[in-house]
Amino acid sequence: MLNIDDFISRIEKLMETHQLSAAAFAEKIGVQRSSVSHILSKRNKPSLDFILKVHHHFEETTFDTLLLSKKSTPTLFSDKNELDEKISFQQNSLAMARSSNDKKSIFPAEEEIQQIIQVYKDGSFKIFVPKT
Repeated sequence: MLNIDDFISRIEKLMETHQLSAAAFAEKIGVQRSSVSHILSKRNKPSLDFILKVHHHFEETTFDTLLLSKKSTPTLFSDKNELDEKISFQQNSLAMARSSNDKKSIFPAEEEIQQIIQVYKDGSFKIFVPKT
């Protein structure tokens, strides 16, 4: 369930980061100023349309970070250092594979991909499973 206090604080942080007043924020996402005011004052809860507009106009926001507290965001790694090490290892491995004089693919052609995991710097991730 959406914690309205956390959601409001994330909206306020977003406004602060982009140096936007409530009126400028409302104009940017295409809603009435009163809608933003009512949400910030806890008079109304945000509609799905409001949340989608925020997500659409602020590309750095994900639904996870916008709607869930950090504690609820799924992560693969326990801390940022471990994540940085994994990313560095992957980048080095890819660079070595690319620089290799051997023109063979690093993945055998006969192996079928089961899933692809896309990991972001903040520790969140998306899993893609190919359609069969």
